[in-house]
Amino acid sequence: MFLSSFKRILLQLAFVFFFLSSAHTAYSVPLSLEDKSFYTLSGYWEILTDPTRDLSVQQAVGRSDWSGPVNEKILNLGITKSAIWVRFFLSNATDTSRKFYVSFEYPAVNSVSFYSKSSRGVFQKEQTGSSVLASANVIPYRHYLFPLVIEAGETIEVYMRMQSYSGMTIPIRILSDQALFQKTIRDYALYGSLFGFLALVLVYFIAAGSFMHKKASLWLAAYSALFGIHIAARAGFIRLFTPDGLLGINDLFHLVAIGGLYFTGAKFFRLFLSLKTISRPLDLIMAGFQYMSILFVALALFPNPFLTVISFILFVINPLFSICLAFYFWRRGVSNAGYFAIGWILAHLVSVYDFFRINGIISYPAYNEWLIPFSLLIALIFLSVALIRQNAIDHLMAETDPLTRLANRRKFDEALYEEWNRCLREQSPLSLIMVDVDHFKNYNDAFGHKAGDQYLCYLADVLKRYTQRSGELAVRYGGEEFVLLLPKTDATNAFNLAEAIRNYLGNSAEDTTNHAPGKKTTISLGVATTIPKKEEKPEILVLEADIALYEAKRAGRNRTIASSAFKT
Repeated sequence: MFLSSFKRILLQLAFVFFFLSSAHTAYSVPLSLEDKSFYTLSGYWEILTDPTRDLSVQQAVGRSDWSGPVNEKILNLGITKSAIWVRFFLSNATDTSRKFYVSFEYPAVNSVSFYSKSSRGVFQKEQTGSSVLASANVIPYRHYLFPLVIEAGETIEVYMRMQSYSGMTIPIRILSDQALFQKTIRDYALYGSLFGFLALVLVYFIAAGSFMHKKASLWLAAYSALFGIHIAARAGFIRLFTPDGLLGINDLFHLVAIGGLYFTGAKFFRLFLSLKTISRPLDLIMAGFQYMSILFVALALFPNPFLTVISFILFVINPLFSICLAFYFWRRGVSNAGYFAIGWILAHLVSVYDFFRINGIISYPAYNEWLIPFSLLIALIFLSVALIRQNAIDHLMAETDPLTRLANRRKFDEALYEEWNRCLREQSPLSLIMVDVDHFKNYNDAFGHKAGDQYLCYLADVLKRYTQRSGELAVRYGGEEFVLLLPKTDATNAFNLAEAIRNYLGNSAEDTTNHAPGKKTTISLGVATTIPKKEEKPEILVLEADIALYEAKRAGRNRTIASSAFKT
């Protein structure tokens, strides 16, 4: 009696154990596909970790250590050497046969194997990946698309095996034809706009670097190009357009692009902010980060314990340090550091976030794919503005005298040829006044060089006030010598203007409001006017004005002499 009862209990326990084991081994709640355009697998999928990476699909099916239902929409498992299996069931709840697409939306994964098991119990295998040749039935797309035709009322069992040498992120969605069409239009429009803008910016950077001899522009062009390559690889475009024979080097290509991105970024940072000039120690620190990117690529090719440390320094410490440095220089008032800092901060904060996401510390939100493209767009906009402003300032300074803020000799040479040709076409007079401060060396010796600089700035302000018409230009020609370029001004008006300037300075030299109060000096002026002729060069006008100035000085200074070499 006792033995009979004991056997009955054992049989009941065995039955319960078998039932629970079977229920766990073949989780049977399917995702019902009805009229929605897309579905996530939250609550309908299970995962299995395979440290050996050797399980076949038949062995995976029979394992009892599946996780049970996972409620996350996107799994982020961090860096793992294990193969990861996912399984779920899809049921067509409509009364017609329908086509769906299982979309694996993380193109950086190295390999994805897809097994679909129909009601007849037969597995069909497809495979693809960043470095794996895609099977014939895999849809050519930037994400991994596996088509499924599910008959009315049919339930299909799906197993997927993923393996990645970097972060293991598993975003899977079930798409209808309509959802895939809408997604394709949206994605290609957004990425097309981004890459189109990037191409325009690159043209400017390269042109500015080549024609204006701006190294920072060329390094920013390289940085932007590598940033674009990084985004294209992350979005799946590089794999999509890579020839089958070169798929094996996709991961290496992406790795080198990441290293190059941080190398060129640090170099651009150093050049744009003139870090070597501002602070040699800070420049050496940034140079250390720059060359650490090469070390990162080398270590990544031959994994070792130092790779995590180097990655943390390069992808976390480096961006945070450079962000703080950019805002520090902004606070100090360094030219264009504000635009630079804003452009720099977003892209590099995303870099810090992505490090923790890849290592499984931060979850993978649905909008994660767009963080890096968006950060590139913001970075390009603000860095472009910063660089354009910097180039404009440099160009202006190249044509401006730093003391008086008048045009310099270089700007004068350009303007002289331009106005000469215009007056030649119009057959209108062109006048030039050459001005020199009398006994300026004695003035400096008597009152000091600071007072001499003040007087030159004062004289520059006066000359600028007398040259307000279109085309007129006041120039510091060199030392204490100035030039006024006066298009469409005849000899009489040019001479009268020269005398007006001389008299103004003579009358106001004792005025306590000028730049050198109580320190009197005078100027001499030479005037030349001509109607340009084809057989003449514009330099002849400068020569005649200089001769007239020499005559004014020889005649006793503090006077205006007009050249008689031309007839107008």
